[in-house]
Amino acid sequence: MARRKPISILRGKANLQRRFGRRPPRSVTLIVCEGHTEREYFEAARIHYKLTTAEVIVAENTVGPAPISVVECATERAMERGGYDTVFCVFDRNGHESFQRARDTIGTLAARKRHPLQIREAISIPCFELWVLLHFVQTDAPFGGCAEVIDRIRSGPMPSYQKADAETARQLMASLNAALSNADWLERRGGVNDYNPYTTVHRVLHHFASVAGL
Repeated sequence: MARRKPISILRGKANLQRRFGRRPPRSVTLIVCEGHTEREYFEAARIHYKLTTAEVIVAENTVGPAPISVVECATERAMERGGYDTVFCVFDRNGHESFQRARDTIGTLAARKRHPLQIREAISIPCFELWVLLHFVQTDAPFGGCAEVIDRIRSGPMPSYQKADAETARQLMASLNAALSNADWLERRGGVNDYNPYTTVHRVLHHFASVAGL
């Protein structure tokens, strides 16, 4: 008799009907973030793309803010009954000791032969505020740290920028198309600029658009 797969790997129709109601969602995505700024942003983006809370779950990080803690939290949540189609871990380098270890762990979980997780990274170098800046400008100039990025935002395109602020996140949606274009360009520049600055957060938004059928 074939061994049954762990329930976390299964996202069968019956499970989804019990979990979310009679009609299963198009896709179920779990997002685990390093901090509250990212959570506010992805909640605003979920609404922008008209995705339900059954389709995109921006989870509370109950483990810790370090990159490896984000991955650990995501791995734990991935074992929940019903499972997820896609899991994103959102974190930045910003001096974190476990940045590369977190990336390596995600690669291992996604590539393992038995029960691979549909887990992906969405990283920023030096910090998430780089993604915010890309809503307004196209740049590959290196940054020494997050403070420099925030100063660039507040001294130019968005003087009122506040971290972990729902209203700020909603305002950024008006410039989302520019951010996607600028981030696609910057990702192609990664090897040229020695990956400073660099971000793959736009991959999450492209995923949202795909789920929404856009």
